[in-house]
Amino acid sequence: MKPTWGYALAEFVDAFRRADAAQRRALTARASQEGSSALEQAYWAAAVESLCREARMRPPAWVNAPTRFLHEPHFAGGLESLKAILIAESPVPFRRRNLFVSENALSRA
Repeated sequence: MKPTWGYALAEFVDAFRRADAAQRRALTARASQEGSSALEQAYWAAAVESLCREARMRPPAWVNAPTRFLHEPHFAGGLESLKAILIAESPVPFRRRNLFVSENALSRA
């Protein structure tokens, strides 16, 4: 089950991908306010960094704030049997924040 903030993130991903360059800058600036827990903050930063790479734009400075990195690894799905796959697949913006997700974590239907 997707956490409540996951729905907001999914909407953000959709909005970012259909936005023009100016709108993307505004969206990424606003996203800096998202995330109350350490996990949420790290996930938002990783998502924004990934989307900026995808759009070939410089990510905003806030994605590199120390509060946007986890001290302990977090594995999506919580299944021990998936850890090796998630370590191998996790995109760099997620992996460097100690977040291990599938390679298509930001894919939308």
